[in-house]
Amino acid sequence: MDEIWSSTDLPYQCLIDVERTTALGRAIQALVRPGSVVLDAGAGTGILSFFAAQAGASKVYAVEMDPLLAVYLRRSVSANGLESIIEVVQGDVQQAALPPGVDVVICEMMDTGLMDEQQIPVINSLVARGVIAAHTQVIPNRYETFIELGWTDFRYYGFTILTPKHQWSDFVGGSSGWLASEFQPLTTPTPLGSFDLTRQNNRTVDVRVSAVALGEGEANAVRISGRAHLAEGIVLGATKAVNGNKLMPTAPLPLAEGQELTLAIHYEMGGSLGSLRVEVDAG
Repeated sequence: MDEIWSSTDLPYQCLIDVERTTALGRAIQALVRPGSVVLDAGAGTGILSFFAAQAGASKVYAVEMDPLLAVYLRRSVSANGLESIIEVVQGDVQQAALPPGVDVVICEMMDTGLMDEQQIPVINSLVARGVIAAHTQVIPNRYETFIELGWTDFRYYGFTILTPKHQWSDFVGGSSGWLASEFQPLTTPTPLGSFDLTRQNNRTVDVRVSAVALGEGEANAVRISGRAHLAEGIVLGATKAVNGNKLMPTAPLPLAEGQELTLAIHYEMGGSLGSLRVEVDAG
């Protein structure tokens, strides 16, 4: 078996992200019914599995690839007296033995643009194997990705550091102890795609979109953002631990107000941020 890097910090950050976790909890309460069979793909700390059991699920398959997280998840299940409902499965959810046609799939493997995490490969696998059937409710059920051009300061400690940046809400500068990741938009957010997470999707995003400069300035970055539709009326954008905006450096480009632009974007969902290619045609 291949070794994986174990990180207990990221699942813990998700656990204590109130906006993220309570929104997912509301979606689970809305969609899980008494007697439902539920799959929690990438269960982490198990909080979403516990919400499903609380909502009345008769069986929850909590699948977690990280061996250490799975050990502690089993302990948490036992501590809450839920051994008869929650079954912890340690392994890759794309290979785990699972029943066909579960009632609800919880798959919060989201990152902005669905680039780095395995949301799309996992959903594709679950659909192909029949775990997700026509009646299955999926949380989230849809994801939208947006892109915009703008300016950000890549100067750090007297040097130009052309690195991908992540806009987390705690990185606010001032007395926070963090340097702020500010971004001045020079175009409005333009949709890159809307992905139905109840069915298989092509992992390759290869699109050309149009944008118009909002004003005069120099663009040196693109910002990628996204939002997840968890259930009817429950939409999740950037929070403290999930879906933070990504800022990627581009070649400096002077813009005039009203200037028409074409952006060509290519990347693989689940293929890492390194697969992203952005070209800007200023006309």
